[in-house]
Amino acid sequence: MENLDEHNIKIERMIIFSAAFIAYLLAAFFIRSKMDVTRFDIPWSMQIVKHSFNLYNNRISPRVNYPPIIPLVLGLQGSLLQRLSNSFQLSSQLFKFLCNGFVKIPAIVSSFAFVFYLENQGKQAKRKHWILLLLFLSSPALIMNIAVWGQFDVIMVITLFLAFYNSQTDRLHLAAFWMTVALLSKIQAIYFLPIFVLFLFRRYKISELIRPFLTASVTFLTVWLPFMIANHNLFLPIKLYFSAAARYSTINDHAFNLWSIFYPYSVKLVPSLNDSFLFGISFRALNIMFLLVILTIIILAICKWHMPINQALFLYSLWIFTFTMQQHERYEITSLAFIFLIFMFQDRTKFVDLVIFEALNVLILLNQLNVYLVRSLSIGFSEPLVLFLSLFSVALTVYISVYLILQNRSAHIDHHHKSKEYLSEI
Repeated sequence: MENLDEHNIKIERMIIFSAAFIAYLLAAFFIRSKMDVTRFDIPWSMQIVKHSFNLYNNRISPRVNYPPIIPLVLGLQGSLLQRLSNSFQLSSQLFKFLCNGFVKIPAIVSSFAFVFYLENQGKQAKRKHWILLLLFLSSPALIMNIAVWGQFDVIMVITLFLAFYNSQTDRLHLAAFWMTVALLSKIQAIYFLPIFVLFLFRRYKISELIRPFLTASVTFLTVWLPFMIANHNLFLPIKLYFSAAARYSTINDHAFNLWSIFYPYSVKLVPSLNDSFLFGISFRALNIMFLLVILTIIILAICKWHMPINQALFLYSLWIFTFTMQQHERYEITSLAFIFLIFMFQDRTKFVDLVIFEALNVLILLNQLNVYLVRSLSIGFSEPLVLFLSLFSVALTVYISVYLILQNRSAHIDHHHKSKEYLSEI
C-alpha cells in the first residue's frame, strides 16, 4: 500500500511539473516581449553567428556586455533558427514567433532542471522540498522574468543557490564549479564572490581548497580563453567585469529602493553618479562607501556574531539592492536564491518566512511590471505609487533585517544557556 501511495504521489507530481512546463512554454511563445528579447537577445543571436561566435566583436550592435555563457547560448539558438528558416522557408511572422519563444527556452529548461535537482535532493525530506518546488514554480516574479520578459536572472538565482548549497554540503568541486558558472553568466554574481571565498576559508583547510580552486580556474579559463585570443586581449574578462560599473550612469534605474524614495520619477531625471551629493562627495564615491560598509557588516555578522551563512547572504542581497546605487528593477530577484537556501536547511518551513517570501515576490513582480508597462505600452505606475512601493521595499528590508538579527540573537542565547547547563551537569 505504501509503495502504491508513493507511486501515485510521483504521478501527481509529474502531472503538475508537466502542466507547469507546458504553461511556461505557452507563455514564452505567445506573449511577445517587446523589451530585451527584441532589443538585445534576438539581435545578438543573429549577429553572433554572423561573426563566427566572436561575442565581443566591435561590429556586433548593441555591444555584448555579458560574460560569455548567455551570449554563447543565444548564438547557438540563432544558428539553429537560421538553419530552420533556410530549410523550411519560414515566413517572417513565423520566424519572429519562433525567435520570441526560443530565446526564453534556456531559462525555462534551467528552471525545470533545477526543480528536478531539488526533487532528487529531497528524497529524505519530501514534504519540505515539495513545498520548495511549488514556491519556485509558482513564483510570480520568476514567471514574469522568465516566460514574459525573457530575462536570464533565474540563471544567477540557480547558480548561486547551487554554489552555496554545495559548499555547505562538503561538495567543494561542485561549489567552485557553480560559483564560476555564476560569474560566467551574470556580472552581478561578483558581489557574492567575497562571501563565498570567506565561507570556504572559514570552514575548510587550505589543502582541501586547492583542487576546487583549480576546478574553478580551469572552468573560467576554458570559457574565456577563446575570446581572449580572438580579440587579442588577455585582460578581456577584467575589462568586462570592471567596465560594468560604468555602464549605467544614473544612481538608480527604476528599482524600488532607497534612492527611488528621493527620485520616484523617470530615470532621465535621476542624478548621475558623477554628480555631487554633499560637500563635494560624488554619488559614485558614496556608493562605494555604502558597498564597503555593507560588506564589512556582513563579514562581521558571519565571523564575529556567528550569523548562519544563508541568513547573512539573504540580508546581503537585500541590502545591496535596497541601499546601493545602479540597481535595476530586476536585481532583487537574486535574494530568492538565499531564501530558498534558508528553506532548504530548515527542519520545517515557518509561516513568517513564507509571508516574507511572498511579500518579496509581489514587490519584485510589481517592480518588473512597472518597467515592462513603461517600455512596452508607454504607461507605468504613477510617481505616488512608485514612492509608496519604494517606501514599502525599504520597510520590508528593515523588517527582515531586524527579524533575522533577533532570531540569530535568540538562537545564540539558547545555545549559550544549553552549553552552561551541559557544563554544570559535568
